[in-house]
Amino acid sequence: MISTGSELATPGEPLAPGQIYDANGPALAAAVRSAGAFLADEHRVVDDTAAFARALDASYAAGAEIVLTSGGISAGSYEVVREFLEPLGAHIDTLAMQPGGPQATALYKDVPVVCFPGNPVSAQLSFMLFIEPILRETAGLPARRPEPRTLAEPLTSVTGKRQFRRGVALPEGRVAPLGGASSHLVAAMAASDVLIDVPIDAVTLDIGTRVETWNL
Repeated sequence: MISTGSELATPGEPLAPGQIYDANGPALAAAVRSAGAFLADEHRVVDDTAAFARALDASYAAGAEIVLTSGGISAGSYEVVREFLEPLGAHIDTLAMQPGGPQATALYKDVPVVCFPGNPVSAQLSFMLFIEPILRETAGLPARRPEPRTLAEPLTSVTGKRQFRRGVALPEGRVAPLGGASSHLVAAMAASDVLIDVPIDAVTLDIGTRVETWNL
């Protein structure tokens, strides 16, 4: 597993100017283990393609059967994952979902590489949707199942995107949205115990609307 970004610092260490703590590394490592998989190794690299390549080689040498990355796949500058993997045939696209739009897949030395966005909520949600089901099935663990609940508060979504909103489960099968839809709202994610699955064609959902939720 590889977290990318020159701005990332090890959680618990003093922050230098312009730095933020690496939320993706610890969160995804915990998610991998919770899904019944073994974490072969873990890396945090600066925005440098050579450093990213060395991390990929180290993961390959450690026997990783799949490599997960976070960050570095958008269309801006210093997107090291895109810069390194795209010439090797990586498929990079933007999905009609929020959070977690930018996604990429590649092969490196015949090892699958799955690339998540750098925003923490996007990375965690992407893992839950795309990787966790495979790992849980491989480990013989039961699949996560959606649970219907009714909205205790109205909810407004984005046209043309399937939203996954953080929420809190309430008595009598109800659920209340918590925080906004943005993918950097880590505190709201940490305080939530469910995800509210908002259909792609939904714009406004009223109180009492039946929705599918996923327990966290």
